Amino acid sequence: MSATRQENNPSLSLAAVLEGYSDIYLDCRGIQHRWNITDDLHVAEKVENGELVERHLECERCTTVRRDRFLMRMDRWSVRRLQVLGAVYQYPEDYLLSEMGQADSPREVLRSEQLRRAMNKTRAKTKAKKAAPAKKKTAKKTSSVRATVAS
Repeated sequence: MSATRQENNPSLSLAAVLEGYSDIYLDCRGIQHRWNITDDLHVAEKVENGELVERHLECERCTTVRRDRFLMRMDRWSVRRLQVLGAVYQYPEDYLLSEMGQADSPREVLRSEQLRRAMNKTRAKTKAKKAAPAKKKTAKKTSSVRATVAS
């Protein structure tokens, strides 16, 4: 592949950026966030056609904050409904990568980086085991007891 094609390849750019990306952020992107509710469902605001309801969550690994938004309304039979409006996210600094939006199949590139790191950890563990001094096996001492028989 020519140098020009490599420079203009968004997937290669993403792969290069991911090499220096935080392990925590990589986990959250690869296996999703681990959410904790910080503020359960509550009415945040009254609006013309009902009430705006929110639930706030925070990821315990990367500290991303998510605000789920719903519209509480009455349907034609006077049954209350909680319609999903969507979610708003606040990400920590350096979490968002512009390269994710430019690469072909960015989640596949991300998973590939996760695999590369996992394999490196496995190799490092194997290397450490081989480099560690072997434990000496000590022979168990057996004592022989002579039984004397009184005659």
